[in-house]
Amino acid sequence: MVDLVDEDEVPAPGRSGRWRVIALTTLQIAPPIISVGCAIMAGYFAFATSSKKPPADMAALAVSIMKSGDASPELRDWAADVLGIQTDIGMPSKTAQQ
Repeated sequence: MVDLVDEDEVPAPGRSGRWRVIALTTLQIAPPIISVGCAIMAGYFAFATSSKKPPADMAALAVSIMKSGDASPELRDWAADVLGIQTDIGMPSKTAQQ
């Protein structure tokens, strides 16, 4: 009374079984692809913002502020930021005297 299925025959999955396999595969593949895509975009935006040059008039203004003797420390800090000069790095006295 019991129908025996041949060992070579595997019952075909139903329609819901196929959708379930597709959904599970998508859930396993999608997060790494999204993560890699976000990392690539973040790297591109970081590169684009760090390699952007200041406009010529801002650079000229910053140089004139750095050359002037009566500029305030805030203006000198702004000018150093515009020109990309790192002012927080210490310098040995021998190097500064040269």
